[in-house]
Amino acid sequence: MLSDLEQALESIVEVYHKYSQLQRNKHALYRDDLQKLLSTECSQYLQKKNADTIFREMDINQDQAINFEEFLVLLIKVGVEAHKDSHKH
Repeated sequence: MLSDLEQALESIVEVYHKYSQLQRNKHALYRDDLQKLLSTECSQYLQKKNADTIFREMDINQDQAINFEEFLVLLIKVGVEAHKDSHKH
């Protein structure tokens, strides 16, 4: 049986692959894929920032795709915002 954290990690990988498979490349999210992911999975965060801006910030190696490691950087930023929001209630 997986712990809550292990389930969350599996979910993160599954969400990444759900959107990276749209272009038949499970190792990359392209600009349109990221837009779909953000609008579906992170709509509260998307309201604060434009998807193109996020893409440019996250594409660290500037290969016009977001690999899984770059995606994790985005999750850290979203996680920090979610943590801040949790203290407002």
